[in-house]
Amino acid sequence: MEPDRTFAPHVIPAGPGLELRPAIVADAAALYALIDRNRTHLSEWLAWATPDYLETGLRDFVAARETENLSRKALTTTIWTHGVLCGSIAMHQIDWLRRNTSIGYWLDMGYQGRGVATEACRALVTEAFSVYGLHRVEIRCAAGNHRSAAIPQRLGFREEGILREAEPLHGKFVDLRLFIVLSHEWLAPLTEPRP
Repeated sequence: MEPDRTFAPHVIPAGPGLELRPAIVADAAALYALIDRNRTHLSEWLAWATPDYLETGLRDFVAARETENLSRKALTTTIWTHGVLCGSIAMHQIDWLRRNTSIGYWLDMGYQGRGVATEACRALVTEAFSVYGLHRVEIRCAAGNHRSAAIPQRLGFREEGILREAEPLHGKFVDLRLFIVLSHEWLAPLTEPRP
């Protein structure tokens, strides 16, 4: 299945006051300030959040993601709650032949524990299946990252196993837990008749 080239990325509602906005270069400075404030926290599990990660690098990254969003090769969004930028969530490179993708996310420390990441993930998975027409969504997280793993668990993903030493982090390779949900598992509760 090839992507619909006439489709344009749009704001995705994720709950009261919560929305996912397609990543754009105009937001790069605000996004960098958010990363900078959370750099120590983010660097625990994200290899890119190093002390030498500069705003110019982020601007180039966002420009590339903006292009990918338009071509539907992936979808990178920023998370906004009540008009405040508080994180990012993305469908990584989409495999259109197999109709699958993986999702990654991070959140400002001050917004953790409020359900923001869970609702953002719920909205993006729904977008992946109902708008993009994908069949399978994965979430991979480091074996020790319990907060990140709690999100797919809450959303009913199935844990399919451990990818041994699958990602470099701080000079060593870490295991990744692999969580999966399929379109018919996700969309069935939305289409089943109500009693």
